[in-house]
Amino acid sequence: MSEIPTEWERYKFETEAGLREREVKISHDRLIIEGRRNVMLGMLVPIVVALMTAVPAYINSINQQNLQQSTFEANLITESVRTGDPDQAATNLKFLVEAGLLSGKTADRVGRYLETRVPGEGRVLPAD
Repeated sequence: MSEIPTEWERYKFETEAGLREREVKISHDRLIIEGRRNVMLGMLVPIVVALMTAVPAYINSINQQNLQQSTFEANLITESVRTGDPDQAATNLKFLVEAGLLSGKTADRVGRYLETRVPGEGRVLPAD
């Protein structure tokens, strides 16, 4: 056989070389895309972790504030009815509502209690 390539061999070689060039280009493009994806994931993961930490902490702080507010209001109510006199207890409760020391549902409930209370009767604790 001769060392000189035939026209068919030349065409075949050029076609294979073109295909290899396209494969290299595709591989290069794929590496660039994967690199960008890895960078995006590297940026996204800490953000998600931060949110997963911050959101429960925020919710917990809101719940803690609500609990402290409820405890404060309960103590105010308890001390205001510790008079031994139902009318004085009602006066104290009315003051707490009007002064804004009781808020939300607690103020509504105490207000309804005061509206329906019969003078001389009502909840009271003995004075110390």
